[in-house]
Amino acid sequence: MALVTQTFYSNTYYGETIATADFPKYETRAQDLILGLIKKTEAQALQLPAETLLLVQKAICAEMEYLLEYGINVSVYGKEAGGGFTVGKVSVQEGGGAAALSGSKSMIAPAVYVYLEQTGLLYPGVPTFGMPSQAWGWWP
Repeated sequence: MALVTQTFYSNTYYGETIATADFPKYETRAQDLILGLIKKTEAQALQLPAETLLLVQKAICAEMEYLLEYGINVSVYGKEAGGGFTVGKVSVQEGGGAAALSGSKSMIAPAVYVYLEQTGLLYPGVPTFGMPSQAWGWWP
């Protein structure tokens, strides 16, 4: 079961148009990336509080748009397939500017972090509650 439906993507997130036939491919790829990032399974994500689940769904939508814009190869290779050639010591990249200089694109859309930072799911560490109490026996 997908966390994001085409209705949610179109009517709640107001995403860029994705053909109905291509929607499952983009949704599945984006969902896999986001769930991997937050270290949750689909079943665990469905048990999140409603506000948190909404932000996870919006992060998936943002990733779908990113994959639509830069191509599905970004999620596999971290960069666009092709994009130039090398002959000996000379390398030519398509396009120009900073993107050509860096040689790669992030697999995760920058907007994803905007949504997920609000959830606390990007920080898998153990929370601390301040100084230990005297009840622990070793604190003065």
